[in-house]
Amino acid sequence: MSQIGEGGMGVVYLAEHVELPKRFAIKSLSKALSRDPNFRKRFYEEAQKQALLDDPNIVQVTDFFEQEGQFFLVMEYVDGQDLSHVIKSRGKLPQSEVVAIFQDILKGLGFAHEKGIVHRDMKPSNVLIDRGGRARIMDFGIAILKGAAEKRLTAAGAPIGSPWYMSPEQIERPHEVDQRTDIYALGIVLYEMLTGNVPFDGETDFSVHYQQVKSPVPDPRQKNSEISEEMAQIVLKAMAKDPAERFQDCGEFLQSIRAIEKGKIGAKSKIVIGSLVAMIIASVGTIVYLSMKPPEVSIVETVIGEEKLIEAERKTAFNLIQSGAEKAWFTCTQFKQLKLKERGSQTAKLIGDTNLEEQIKKQIQDHRKNIDHALTEYSGFLVQLADAKNEIVTQQFDEYTRALGQKESFEQIQIARLMKRHYERYRGGNNVNAGTMDKDCENVGGKGT
Repeated sequence: MSQIGEGGMGVVYLAEHVELPKRFAIKSLSKALSRDPNFRKRFYEEAQKQALLDDPNIVQVTDFFEQEGQFFLVMEYVDGQDLSHVIKSRGKLPQSEVVAIFQDILKGLGFAHEKGIVHRDMKPSNVLIDRGGRARIMDFGIAILKGAAEKRLTAAGAPIGSPWYMSPEQIERPHEVDQRTDIYALGIVLYEMLTGNVPFDGETDFSVHYQQVKSPVPDPRQKNSEISEEMAQIVLKAMAKDPAERFQDCGEFLQSIRAIEKGKIGAKSKIVIGSLVAMIIASVGTIVYLSMKPPEVSIVETVIGEEKLIEAERKTAFNLIQSGAEKAWFTCTQFKQLKLKERGSQTAKLIGDTNLEEQIKKQIQDHRKNIDHALTEYSGFLVQLADAKNEIVTQQFDEYTRALGQKESFEQIQIARLMKRHYERYRGGNNVNAGTMDKDCENVGGKGT
């Protein structure tokens, strides 16, 4: 129907299905990429991975195909505008609004990381804000496809990545990046949302690259004094030069952001309580006036304030359940992979393939590390839920399960029920350890899945 975007990877068109009254966005990938003889296989592998990213905070890939030597990705059409346009038109955004948007981004990116996909090109123009205010990430895997052709494209003089959002290791060791390179890029996105500008800029890519690697991150509060000290520290941690000093994954990043939001909710509670105390004190000296004219407005405002607090608690509980269920699912998949690798190790030992046995042993160690880290985060979600009101948490578990039922996500429903049992056990004084988690994971979908 029309061209709606253009970038280094190709052109995006707005299209309408011939038989269905539904619109889609179609990305026509650059012909320069298709000249790579290995690109076709890589394209189909990565497009299939993207199709698995069924998450409310990710733009869904619905189809992919090749025609006359050119490659196309079909995506759901999101009616809204990208985050870069929001920042350009409004400048720095209020911290409260940033927190809401950024949580969506972290949840979407975290889901992709758990599927084994690193974006490698996170920037505001790859985040869409729909009309409902929800943030949606797009172009997952595109950066990986781009990375497959890096050597050839670099030789041709084509730019690789966006220098303003590249991590130091992506600049110096582009083939050794992991999910923490996305964490660094998100730190820059967060900085830009809060201040209206990127932390590092220059007239040439080389100048920006040098600053990413060598220059200390400027304190965002120098550009926006309204940023809280806690938020500034989060930005600086996400942008640590050494990947080991950053947030190690989106779950850890998200918990820090939520801690700020939780603090604000607490502050609101104090304001409401303070207002009630002030009303009581004032009433001592104005009994006659109050008897003639009841303070209806104050009561209404207090009720509305309490309703907002309850709604905020519901939303927080729902988000914790959703994130915890995703972490539980990831943990269960890691247990299954671990058992497969252990059997593979035994087979390699039987056939006397020492090289294969060593490789599998390293993979086993990685899976065990993933399980330990995931269980730590999962327990953190249970701790936060235990601090909330039990009736609200129980309601939100039911709400989350209903939402999964509407999507026919039956395995996820079992995971949600598993998490609810763990929540109830935790409230009863029993922690979740690797042994109980392994046993419970076996009951999700049966041992043979």
